[in-house]
Amino acid sequence: MRGVFLIIGLMLSTNPSWSAEEITPYKYTDQDKGMPAYDIPSSSRFTAKRLEADAPDSIYYFTKPKADNYPIAILCGGSTTKDDIGSIIHFHRYFLQEFMDLGAAVLTVEQWGVDGNKVNAKEFMDHYTRTQRLKDHQAVIEHLKSNPPKGWNGKLIFLGVSEGGPIVTTLTAKYSDITMATINWSGAGDWSWREELWMFIEGMKENASCWMKLCDLMPRWLPFSFGLPKTREAYDLVMNKTLENPISDEEFLGMTYQYHADALLYAAPRYTQIKTPLFLKKGCLVYSDGALCHCRRIFIGMESGAKMCPKSQDFEAKGESCCGARRAKQLLIVLRSRGLGFRGGPI
Repeated sequence: MRGVFLIIGLMLSTNPSWSAEEITPYKYTDQDKGMPAYDIPSSSRFTAKRLEADAPDSIYYFTKPKADNYPIAILCGGSTTKDDIGSIIHFHRYFLQEFMDLGAAVLTVEQWGVDGNKVNAKEFMDHYTRTQRLKDHQAVIEHLKSNPPKGWNGKLIFLGVSEGGPIVTTLTAKYSDITMATINWSGAGDWSWREELWMFIEGMKENASCWMKLCDLMPRWLPFSFGLPKTREAYDLVMNKTLENPISDEEFLGMTYQYHADALLYAAPRYTQIKTPLFLKKGCLVYSDGALCHCRRIFIGMESGAKMCPKSQDFEAKGESCCGARRAKQLLIVLRSRGLGFRGGPI
C-alpha cells in the first residue's frame, strides 16, 4: 500500500516530531493480538452535529500537518461485525505517517456507538449501515466547510478500504468541486451487494478446508454449523427477507437484516461521472488452509477519458497501456497539475 502514496507525491526524508498531545502513527500487524489499546488525545477529538434530528453528535479525529495550505485526507475503513467492533483510530494511525509526509491533514469519523475505547455494541449494531456511515461523513464535511480549520486549503483527498470504497466514491461524486484525488482500495465494483455476497459465499465454500466443508453440511440449527445457504434459491430467500424486515435484531452472516437491506439498496458507484483522479486497487480474498491470502490487481481511471478494458473490465487511463509505471506517472502529472500541496508548498 505504501506504493500508492509514492504515486500521490514525494516523501520527505525526515519524520515529524510527535508530541504527547498528537495522535501518533502505528502500523498494527497480524501479530498484534487484537487492536492495541490507545488513549486518543483530547486535542485531536472533535464533534459535528449529525444530519438526523435528536441524534448524538458524530465524533471525528483530526491530525493537522505542520505547514499551512494543506488538503484534508478523509480515511474510511472497512466493514465490522458485532465481534470486532472497534475505534477507527487504528485506521487513522495506520496511514497517518504517509499522509503527513505529503503535507495533508488526516481525518477519520467514528461510527455510531463508538467513542475511542468506549463501545456500545447494541447502539453500534442498531445504526450500522453504509448509508449511516455516508451520512456521518457528509455531516463532518459540511461541518468543515462551515468551520474550516486554520490552514486548510478547502480541498479533500479520500481513501476508502473495502466497505469504505463505495462510500468514498459516493463522496467523491458529491463533492467533486473540492476533491483532489480518491484512492479506493479493494472496494470497487459494479456488482450489486446480492451478487457480491453470493460470490463470496461460493468462493468460501470452494476454497474452504475439509473441516469447514464438513461443518457446512451440518443442519443450520447445530451450533457448529456455518449456516450458509445450500443453494442460490435459499440465499435469495434470505436476502429478500432482509428487505421485507430490515431490523437490527435479526442477523445473517454476522450482519443485521438492516445492514443487508441497506447494502442491497445502496446506489451503485458511477465511475464515468468522476472527473478527478481516481486510483482503484482491485482485490479479492482467497481462503487457503484457513489463512487469508491477498491477490491484487491495480488499475486506475481518471479524467473524462477513463474507459473500461474490454477483457479485464478494469479501468485504464486514456492513451496508456496496462503498464503500472506509465499509469503511475500519469496520475502524478495530473495531481501536480491540480496543485496538490506538500510541505514545501504546491508542486
